[in-house]
Amino acid sequence: MGSNEDGLFQTDAFSPSDYIRDRLKGVKIGDETRKLRQLRSEMSALNHASQETLKNNVFRNYQQFIDSSKEISHLEREIYQLTHSLIEQKQVIENLLMMTDDDKNSIHTVSSHSTTTSNTNPIQILMQKMEGIGGILNNMSTSEKVILHGEMEQFDVETKKPVQKCMLILLSHRLIIGNINAAGKYVMESTLSLNSVAPVNVKDRESGAANAGKVLKLLIFPESRCYLCESARIRTLWFDELEQAKREILHKGSLVRQATIRGKRQTVKERKAAAVAATVIEEKSTFQEEDEDVGDEERNDNDISWLSELPAELDDCIAHRDLDQAVELIHEWKQCPTKDAVIDIQLQMRENTIVQLLSDDVSRPGAVHGGPRAMKKARTLLTQLGRGTYATDVYLRRRSAMQRNAMRDVTVSEEPISYVKQLCTLYGNAVSDIANEFRSMPQYYCQVLQWCSYELSTLLNLIRRHVIEVAPAIAVIAYTWKNVMHTMEDLTAIGVHLNFEVNRLLSTPLERALQGNFENICDAVKMRISEEKWRPYVLDSESALNRLVEELSDVGINVEWAISANDETKSSLNVSQNVVHFARVAHTLSKDLAPLRLSPIQVLCEVYADELWKMYLQHLSDNIRDGAVFAYSTTFILTMVLPVCDKILYGEEGELIRLIEQFPSLAPYADPSDDEKQKDDEEVAHV
Repeated sequence: MGSNEDGLFQTDAFSPSDYIRDRLKGVKIGDETRKLRQLRSEMSALNHASQETLKNNVFRNYQQFIDSSKEISHLEREIYQLTHSLIEQKQVIENLLMMTDDDKNSIHTVSSHSTTTSNTNPIQILMQKMEGIGGILNNMSTSEKVILHGEMEQFDVETKKPVQKCMLILLSHRLIIGNINAAGKYVMESTLSLNSVAPVNVKDRESGAANAGKVLKLLIFPESRCYLCESARIRTLWFDELEQAKREILHKGSLVRQATIRGKRQTVKERKAAAVAATVIEEKSTFQEEDEDVGDEERNDNDISWLSELPAELDDCIAHRDLDQAVELIHEWKQCPTKDAVIDIQLQMRENTIVQLLSDDVSRPGAVHGGPRAMKKARTLLTQLGRGTYATDVYLRRRSAMQRNAMRDVTVSEEPISYVKQLCTLYGNAVSDIANEFRSMPQYYCQVLQWCSYELSTLLNLIRRHVIEVAPAIAVIAYTWKNVMHTMEDLTAIGVHLNFEVNRLLSTPLERALQGNFENICDAVKMRISEEKWRPYVLDSESALNRLVEELSDVGINVEWAISANDETKSSLNVSQNVVHFARVAHTLSKDLAPLRLSPIQVLCEVYADELWKMYLQHLSDNIRDGAVFAYSTTFILTMVLPVCDKILYGEEGELIRLIEQFPSLAPYADPSDDEKQKDDEEVAHV
């Protein structure tokens, strides 16, 4: 398209419908669709070209854009600082015009548009800004101070508009509110005790979107007032300082009341002791009885006065979540010798409320996010109230929930040993934390041990359901047992002995799994026995033979002496293939049963091992025959395989070797003479 049409698109009077109508003038009927498609293609090309041009302009002028942005930010910052300085200077000049000559030496410059908490004494400035507050500020005690002061606008929630300018001054015990007069100076409108003022949050729909987060609402019974602050930060500062000042008043009042009552009670005791010490010996009994009566009456009156105020103080502590102070007051109530049935019932109700609040802190789901340390404070307060056992029980239940969530996150993978290791690690770490935490509290050892036992049953139940019953191979069972016992040994080292629980809970599942595996092994061995032909074991190649020899040598079984000396069968053994298979099965079974001999199924492991070997030795005894293959095979089993399996399973005890004594016909093969070996070698050569 030409440049004239580009200019047409940029005019304010451009109309798309008129433009399309002009382009379709003179077009034949039926060609409108083709013409519109052509126009769309042209517009698309123009759009693409415009985008490319814009992109190139951005890339070409990118550095200039960045430099301009930095310069604009710098200028805005300087303009803001200049405006702020001018406002401060303007306020200083106004203050100088309103001041008398006698007050010029006590000037403290402060911005009227800021809320300050600086260390500079603002009393003189406040007296200059607001009339009628001189008597209050000049008569403040040493404990009182000016916390905050600042100018705001009273805000009407209904119309969502400012009403008038005001000035608020927050002291330690009161809030001063001043309104501006026609002369432009603030006049004190009211002074309020902080006990009758409460700051509350204002919803955005009450303040309006433009003033969201800037409105400070004060409840002043029986009405409420809203003030519009300059920013949300200033509003938050006022809200927090008001809350903190009210808490300080409550805390100081509670301390003063407690100190007063303690002082009265102590004064009565001292007065009583002094009166008793000054009593004449002759009149000691009479005056002592009178003084005791007077002292008891004074003490009872003071105690009753203190007890009558205690429920209200506890309510304040509960309302402000000051549970430390509440627990301390409960302690003093229980130590007070004077009792009143009505007051005691009220205090008991408050104590139950405090216990419930602390219990909620320990047992609520959110307590988990802070970890075990986050629940320690509530647990300590419950212990101070004499609910130590209950607090420990609630705490351990919450830890159980944490433990269950952690175990639920462990994925049941195709590798059962990895799953067992992760579960054991989680359990071991949890028990170690609990044991270390309660190490200095032996009175709760029974509860801790019960919790450990319960969590152990959960752990072993998961292992049984996802490992032992799903993958009951003897190797998996053996590794599972070793991992569990390794965790138990670590816990025993820190004083938590739970091996008896493992034996009790895992004995039946292990016994069932071992029984099923052994039946399968026996069936496979019997099938091999039925197919035995006593022929040499011929391998595919010499490399295959070498691999077999190395495999058996790695586990301590020597078979090189049984290699055939015939040149035509260099890759063969004078040992039956089924015998080699049994050697592998027997060695693997002994290796897997060895760690299980330390488990509650020790007797069953030994019985199954003896049964397997008796079955195979009986097979050899029933099939004695002439021939080198049988002789070499039997010698290989009795002198190589049986001793290795015996050492792996029993150590140096030699239990399996004694089984040969039950088969006297096999004795010559257990220790054949040299002549017999030579004879066998000749027979092999003829074969």
